[in-house]
Amino acid sequence: MNFNGALLINCKWKNIKIHELKKLEGHISSVQSGCFSPDGTTLAAGSIDKSTKLWDIITAQQKAKMDGHIGCVNSVGFSPDGTTLASGSEDNSILLWDVKTGQQKAQFYGHEYSVISVCFSFDGSTLASSSLDKSIRLWDVKTGKQKAKLDGHEYSVISVCFSPDNTTLASGSRDNSIRLWDVKTFQEIQCLAQFKTLLVLNNTLQQSSQFFSYQCYHLGPLLKSLSSIILDN
Repeated sequence: MNFNGALLINCKWKNIKIHELKKLEGHISSVQSGCFSPDGTTLAAGSIDKSTKLWDIITAQQKAKMDGHIGCVNSVGFSPDGTTLASGSEDNSILLWDVKTGQQKAQFYGHEYSVISVCFSFDGSTLASSSLDKSIRLWDVKTGKQKAKLDGHEYSVISVCFSPDNTTLASGSRDNSIRLWDVKTFQEIQCLAQFKTLLVLNNTLQQSSQFFSYQCYHLGPLLKSLSSIILDN
């Protein structure tokens, strides 16, 4: 990337490609969360201005502005088929949106405090959410009913992510732990509590301890290696 952040250069064999990076402007306050659609053509963004916006990646034009939350939008996530977007907000609610029409499809209430993270299961049937209320909740996307409330963390749960086979959920918290949950039984499988400091942003975990320097772990690969979880340099 060049120094002003406008151009990205990549090399492949004998070829050098220069890509002009686009700037998407429209939110009137800080953007809290961003997520690409599964096909990579659309970017969703949630903001402190309480709105969620969809952007066309090719044209850099705004496709839709979705209003409904009465608090800042902390997290956005697409369903695996790209037809639905979930947004979690400081107003304690989760809203589901039709990506094609921009209309609200459903609303989930249950958290007692701000919703920090949302994530669809890989089959699209379940939505996981985490909150400042220290809990994780699983929702049936079709019926809108709460399937389970997972308790165990001592502080705010900042991130949740499903394993590719939909059997396990990982959660990261300000209590400096990562917990693994059985999606079928709703029971805790394992607690990784060796972290001195844990910073969680959406579905990526950063950790630091007396043994490790700051590193970054994406929850997907972590969940793929449950049989032998190794966090090394």
